[in-house]
Amino acid sequence: MTAGIGRTPDADGAAEPDHPGPLAGVRVAVQAGAPGADALRAAGARLSGDDADAWVMTGTAAGASAAAGVTPTAAVLGAPVTVAATDLDLGNRVLAILAAHRPAAWPADLRLAAPAQPVVAADPSVPSAVTSTLAAAGALVVALPRADAGTAPLPDGVDVVVFPGCRAPAHGCAVTVDVGSSPVSVLARAFDDAVALDIAATLSGAPAIDRVWPVSAADAVELVVFGAHLRGGALAYQLTELGARWAGEVTTTARYRMTVLPTDPPKPAINRVPDNAPGTALYGQSWLMSAAALGRFLAALPPPMQLGKVEIADGSWRTGFGCDAAAATGVDISAHGGWPAAIAAGAVRGAGRP
Repeated sequence: MTAGIGRTPDADGAAEPDHPGPLAGVRVAVQAGAPGADALRAAGARLSGDDADAWVMTGTAAGASAAAGVTPTAAVLGAPVTVAATDLDLGNRVLAILAAHRPAAWPADLRLAAPAQPVVAADPSVPSAVTSTLAAAGALVVALPRADAGTAPLPDGVDVVVFPGCRAPAHGCAVTVDVGSSPVSVLARAFDDAVALDIAATLSGAPAIDRVWPVSAADAVELVVFGAHLRGGALAYQLTELGARWAGEVTTTARYRMTVLPTDPPKPAINRVPDNAPGTALYGQSWLMSAAALGRFLAALPPPMQLGKVEIADGSWRTGFGCDAAAATGVDISAHGGWPAAIAAGAVRGAGRP
């Protein structure tokens, strides 16, 4: 794709000194009138009008070479802005800084990840290599039902629309990446920026972005899980359908025990042991989601499962799964250190791989 920009307004031709920060040493050109120069400088970026790694532009522009372009939902930064960069990960990092320094009203039901099987409407002129890549990644690819989807809201039941070339969003957000030697644009609804990023990353062939920029800007909440809701587990879909994003592995302090509940599918019961009782450090995983999504998840949680605070090995306390102690009378599998290891050892009857 292409991006174009004039010299950064306050650049005088001299290189700025490097500062520590998440963008240390990254050269960013900021167009006159575009937001975020001070925030980028504070994050370690070197503001430069020449030979930049990333460009921050008002609206959309064309001119200098870039491999990725991200146009976030306009309300996030207060006006239409495009960040072009040498790769999608860098564009995501620049936007994380810009968005974090301008609080915005994000919707309560914000999705922080693309669904496991996103519905993608493809323009008829999109190359077959693009639709094949999407299908191979689990997307349901459908024909674009109308020709004006770039200027009208997305069709019902569709997560994103893909077009060949650089396409600016009329109502939502967009991410453009090079696929082969040609740009392809992914358009999504307002505030579905994380969905567009995930699908664009799939198309670009680049590694998945672990922490998409909306996570840094929106008020995401964390949930620590230990059993069937682990990534790839039998009930993980209950989180991904709510727009939850997998955020990594964790381990509790050695103050817990794990037993097996006689449910279908089997689930672990996690309980904190008394101060004078022996406990075990347990393996878990972290998911991020909107507060509204966590509320819906909690409302649907069947007894005896509970949510409460869990002590993590780093000393932090995080919201995680627990269980009514009166129901935790099944086989004790604490010695395995976690649900996946217990299943692998054959200690949980009727359980597939988590």
